[in-house]
Amino acid sequence: MLKRCQFLLAISLLPALSQQANTSKAFGGVWEATFKGHVFCVLKVDIDDRITGTLSPGRITVNDAGDITDAEPSTPEPSGKDLPILNPKVRDNTLSFDWKEDDEEPTQFEMKITGEGEAELRLLNTEGHPIKPIRLKRK
Repeated sequence: MLKRCQFLLAISLLPALSQQANTSKAFGGVWEATFKGHVFCVLKVDIDDRITGTLSPGRITVNDAGDITDAEPSTPEPSGKDLPILNPKVRDNTLSFDWKEDDEEPTQFEMKITGEGEAELRLLNTEGHPIKPIRLKRK
């Protein structure tokens, strides 16, 4: 009886696990943000058995309303490597993750799919400096 209950439970979870896997796959690929025609942020998301990836964010300047007023192109670290995303989690149409540069506190991000090959990247812990979502396009 116990094996039958475990089997039924496993079968009942398959659609939910399949849907979560499909949602996770929607995030896979190379995503870029541009400002005045120049790429300033690159997010690479790999979906295998687990979610991994890297972020090379560049530098941005924003006004009081949170709009980007200037952006410098993204450049990899001197070692030639982008920094990894940390603690990635998918919930609904949102991928949340942390990113840490050197000894700084981790920056928290959320990436939300908004359309075919389009997403928004939000910085969550900006400490009183609002930044509007950054539009990403899959490369």
